Amino acid sequence: MPIKYDIISSYGLKENDIESYKSFQKANELHVYITLHSYGQRCPICGKYTKKVKGYSTKKIIHSVLISMPCTIHYRARRYICTTCTKTFYEDNPFCDKGTNLSTDTIHNTLKLLKEYNQTFSSVARTLHISKTKVLQIFDEHVQPLRKPLSRSICLDEFYFSRKAKKKYAFLILDFTRGNIIDMLESREKRVISNYLRSIPVEERNLVEYVSIDMNDIYRELVYKYFNNACVCADSFHVIKLINTALDTIRKRVMKRYEHNKKSNEYYLLKYRRDLLYSDVADDTFSKPRYNHHFKYAVSDKRKLEMLLVIDRDLAEAYSIKEAYSLFNSAEYDMYVRQEVLESLIERFLSSNIEEIIQVGGTLTRWKQEILNSFVTITKKVKGKDGISNIVSFRVSNGPIEGRNKYIKIILKLANGYSNFQRFRNRCMYCLNRFEKYSEDKLTTVIKRKIK
Repeated sequence: MPIKYDIISSYGLKENDIESYKSFQKANELHVYITLHSYGQRCPICGKYTKKVKGYSTKKIIHSVLISMPCTIHYRARRYICTTCTKTFYEDNPFCDKGTNLSTDTIHNTLKLLKEYNQTFSSVARTLHISKTKVLQIFDEHVQPLRKPLSRSICLDEFYFSRKAKKKYAFLILDFTRGNIIDMLESREKRVISNYLRSIPVEERNLVEYVSIDMNDIYRELVYKYFNNACVCADSFHVIKLINTALDTIRKRVMKRYEHNKKSNEYYLLKYRRDLLYSDVADDTFSKPRYNHHFKYAVSDKRKLEMLLVIDRDLAEAYSIKEAYSLFNSAEYDMYVRQEVLESLIERFLSSNIEEIIQVGGTLTRWKQEILNSFVTITKKVKGKDGISNIVSFRVSNGPIEGRNKYIKIILKLANGYSNFQRFRNRCMYCLNRFEKYSEDKLTTVIKRKIK
């Protein structure tokens, strides 16, 4: 579409509204000269209508609608003079707001591009042929999301923000059902989180029924203190990770005994096939023999696992206990049966002669009730590939918040980090919350980095 008709359609103008129009290209840049018909204006002081023109002034307006080249509108604006109070004023400008040389289309295009998480402020500036400072200004003036209301089920977690920041880890609150970011705090410190939760009305906090956390004692203490009606759930992934970490510590200890002979079968299995300790033994390919360059013959993963567990008794015992808990975590039990099975598993951990396994047993003892709570399921709507929404039951976990953390890390990586946390918080909520919108009007709050 020619630039003339693009201007006419986007700003609601008609052919009769344009008095003169001229455009030409110079040095790979498009220049548009436009003058509108005079319809007169009302004086902003006395309200009298006047058509008397005192003079003209040409305003240069950046109009970034063409990706191939920058575009500048040279708008010849009239300055009227009131015949009653002699006040002078410019005619209404349909292209941009007062105090800026950016067209409204440029602002809208900037904010639409910044909605994509894989865009950066610099990439948007290059695409629209404007400076990065202008992009930052547009974003700060139109995107300042407010805290979302707490939902029935929420997730709490931290993420690594920056090694240069005073607080290296930030805190995230997520709506488990909808997957929206409720809010983001600059620090995960107990004092900061406590002050924030205290500022939320008690009536709103009492509506929360489920809170999913990793195995962090500070988070658990705060949840019990500020969410009186909530059921605290320990994320099952972190429980499994705790057990796997203990198993891996045992593997490393055993492997050190064979470091003098790195060509031995024991060292090869412990060093290069440690993944077998965490593989799914029910997989069909697990029992299928394949040629192995170390053994010089075909051998299945199942046989390699058997050879691995024969190396050390402690490793075999830890693996057996890990498999027993994995079976408990995936099986469906009655509430009372599940509690009995968990207690017997904890007893098995504590009665072991392996120090790492005993430590895990102590942790499971302290978190027994929260682990049992994590088996609670809630229903939510999920849209399938056919576009039809189905109601599906899910265990309360930190799965949704871990997924959001992945995108947060991508935003940080693409931008090579952020020095202004408030701007980073606004960007994440704007990008990752599906229905988050920008403000059409300029916001008064100024986003500035704190100076040391």
